[in-house]
Amino acid sequence: MSIAEATAGDAGVEADQTSRWRRARLPLGVCVVVAGLALLPLIKNRIFYFWDDSAAVFVPSWRYMGTQLLSGHFPVLAHDLWMGGNISAEAQLSLWNPVMLLNDMVVASLPDLAVAATFVKIQFLVLLALGTYLLCREYGARPGASAAVAVLLPFAGFTLYFDAAAWAISMISFSFIPHLWWSARKSARGRLNPIVPVFFGFMAMSAGSPYGALGVVVVMTVVIAERLLLKHWSASLRLVLIGAAVALTGVVVYMPLVLAGDVTFRDNTHAHNFGYMVTALGDLLNLSSPTYLPHEQANQLDHLTVPYSYLGWFILPLAPWLRWSVLKENVRARSALLIFGGIYILATTGPTELWLFRWPMRLVDYPYLPVCVLVAIVLSQGLRTTFLSRRILGSALLIGVQTVLAWSATPEQKYRHLAIGLLIAALVAAVVFVARRNKRFVPTVLVFGTAITLFLELNWYPYNAAATAWNMPHNMEELHKRFDRYTGNTFTVASVGFQDPGANPDGAWKDMLAGSMYAAAGVKSVNSYTGIGFVKFMNALCLGQSGASCAESYKKLWEVQPEGVSLADLLRLETVVVRKGYATVGTPPPGWRVLSTDDQATVLRRIDPLPWPNGTVSWTDSGVTVTADQQQPLTGETLSYKGSGKIVLAGLAWPGMTASVNGVAVPVQIGTAGLMTLDLPSAPQGATLEVTFDEPGFSYGIPLLIVGLLLGLGHGGAYWYVRRRRGPSDEPTEPAADLPEPAGAGAR
Repeated sequence: MSIAEATAGDAGVEADQTSRWRRARLPLGVCVVVAGLALLPLIKNRIFYFWDDSAAVFVPSWRYMGTQLLSGHFPVLAHDLWMGGNISAEAQLSLWNPVMLLNDMVVASLPDLAVAATFVKIQFLVLLALGTYLLCREYGARPGASAAVAVLLPFAGFTLYFDAAAWAISMISFSFIPHLWWSARKSARGRLNPIVPVFFGFMAMSAGSPYGALGVVVVMTVVIAERLLLKHWSASLRLVLIGAAVALTGVVVYMPLVLAGDVTFRDNTHAHNFGYMVTALGDLLNLSSPTYLPHEQANQLDHLTVPYSYLGWFILPLAPWLRWSVLKENVRARSALLIFGGIYILATTGPTELWLFRWPMRLVDYPYLPVCVLVAIVLSQGLRTTFLSRRILGSALLIGVQTVLAWSATPEQKYRHLAIGLLIAALVAAVVFVARRNKRFVPTVLVFGTAITLFLELNWYPYNAAATAWNMPHNMEELHKRFDRYTGNTFTVASVGFQDPGANPDGAWKDMLAGSMYAAAGVKSVNSYTGIGFVKFMNALCLGQSGASCAESYKKLWEVQPEGVSLADLLRLETVVVRKGYATVGTPPPGWRVLSTDDQATVLRRIDPLPWPNGTVSWTDSGVTVTADQQQPLTGETLSYKGSGKIVLAGLAWPGMTASVNGVAVPVQIGTAGLMTLDLPSAPQGATLEVTFDEPGFSYGIPLLIVGLLLGLGHGGAYWYVRRRRGPSDEPTEPAADLPEPAGAGAR
């Protein structure tokens, strides 16, 4: 090789590396900007991401699961969490999602739960923005326009105030949807290894949100439909294989939830609509108003306190300046965007409950995704700046209408509406000015406008008042210091509800916690949060979904059960916490004493230690003598006994609990309060009882998961082999990126 050839080769490599960096720096910039903007909510609300269900269940459960993983245990079922302990059936705890399992271990290692929540959630806000950017590019939008709209979606009203702040699993699953979409479409065009969309599909499925699973189905359906409309038959077949692989991975995630339905409150197969968190189509027309607070029923209020339908400040105000005619070109190649948007616009309007799905308002994020892509496509063609007076009038009318609608909803906030209307008008003027001078800086102005409107929005609406704040302590050292005194199984008689004045670290949280926060504090709490419940157990103790108990729960603890002992004994309780003024304690029951009392709670402690402290046996027939009892980590138990008769174990009889005596199966019955009850066969010389757990659906769900992953790997391997031997696919397809160069600034 000559020196000239070598030099030319080096120059080519260097040019290729430079080109890659240029392509990567803008999406990396989007990630950095979104990560920075995601910190803005913390200025006025340090626990913005530790709110409602995030504080009650998600973050403490992540810590519990991370602790178990770091100890070498895979937490499929945890009896210590009681009705919230069927982790696999809960689905929403992302047991099969590798990314979340890693995050669980990180959360378990951090000293503060609010910091942990912020760390995890910003990851997925960034992931959502990056996916939106790549989806826009896949559909032909230019980099600058793609970046401008990618920054919008993570800070859309519902995404930020409901999903990111409270309902974490919805945001986590949704963040993978745009990645599945762009990668599936690119793979269908023969430009990407199919293993990539299989990976993103599995991530969305395994996050554990039924809405995410539905999103996967809809994405694959609309992308296949798009290929069929283009008559790309082989591409459609490739997508079917990808969809099949992803579907197989989802069986193990959701089948335990379905199969547990007989004992839970998630067995309802009917549809209901009572107007709760149902989106009004009119609200979606105000997607550019950051101060529009619609009067829709949500959570505990009959109105919303945050702009849930807001998407981005410039979408409607800039409409008169955009070249919408570009959307008429090659409609079939963009048909997935229209079909997807249409499906989800209908889905957001109801019904309130349909099988595993409820509250359609939480689907608002989904139709906004194709809206962002379509706006990016149009924005890529530049602004039309002719007929200035007409366009100025059009923008003024749109800004004025949304300002009036916002004022109509909350007239008491008239100065906010006026201020944001004037700000948006000024930003539109700035965009037009820059477009006429140097159009390259238009995306910069758009992102700046997003940042400034977000700052004002968070200043005016720093939290979602329609969701429960909880305000529980989140420093782990402080939590352990407060609750180390609670030993053994602990039951709390309390309900610290929505906007409760005692819900603060100096109030009720001095002596009690809500939801599953006890698990983070290391307390074996009978109260825990659940998305599925165990109905017989909840009814016996008068427990709500959040773990709150009714005042009658205290009396129920001491009522004699058919076994001849109290429910407290069957549960092997050692500590009972009663909120002051909620239930009357009086003289402690026999065998109990007052451990402490203050202005918030009275704490009772069992006097004599329970037998078999390493096991869960809580009652036996007179004909049974237990000689040894050892609980295994999380689910199993080994018990030695003599004689015969009935025994009760202090653990819930979830479907999948199995037992055997010397290798012979013994039925696990659902006994008092849903506790495991067994009839032990006669063993005069002694026998060994083994109690284990085999989650329903695992026997075929795990093999199907492996088959799905192998199918994806096989498809990916075949793609790699063909590409290596024959080069890129020559199947005719439309260009995926870079629309034609936009016309000059003065063109119509």
